[in-house]
Amino acid sequence: MSAINEHGLTAQQESFAREVARGRLQSEAYRIAYPRSREWKPETVWSESSRMMSLHKVSARVKEMQQAAADEVVVDRNRLLREMLRLALADPRGLVDKDGGLKNLGELDDDMAAAVASVEVDKDGRLKYRLWDKGAAQEKLAKFLGLYREDNRQHSDSLRALAAAILGRTVGPDGLALGDG
Repeated sequence: MSAINEHGLTAQQESFAREVARGRLQSEAYRIAYPRSREWKPETVWSESSRMMSLHKVSARVKEMQQAAADEVVVDRNRLLREMLRLALADPRGLVDKDGGLKNLGELDDDMAAAVASVEVDKDGRLKYRLWDKGAAQEKLAKFLGLYREDNRQHSDSLRALAAAILGRTVGPDGLALGDG
């Protein structure tokens, strides 16, 4: 008898569910989980994989793994956004103490430390910080937030109006040609 895991599945059922959750076809997942099925006719594998997927505990496990993967993507997206914000909003005043001296790396707050691309120590032991490109970070953040869409739409409307004017057509407020001029 096969051991049952905390989800009520055998090792082979868990393997099948994991492969389906990863995006494999049910028949492919079945062949991976049940290697002997590689010798079977395709119709038999399809039938058995369909039967396997119809088991509530298996389909529930697939959904659970797919949701966990989706949640992980959201976390990664949010983390990426936070990192873009750190770079885009970095204030170099965070590199100096109240007396105007350069702070040691360990004294920087998390946001300022994230904005540091490299640290050099010269021959006299003085620190030199190089920050990530703030302008590039701001541009990437603006694209991420869709701030260029309106600007791009305005440019395309202007080009459409210019083309219509060249062709002698009247242009409406939406930038579309209304008819022959």
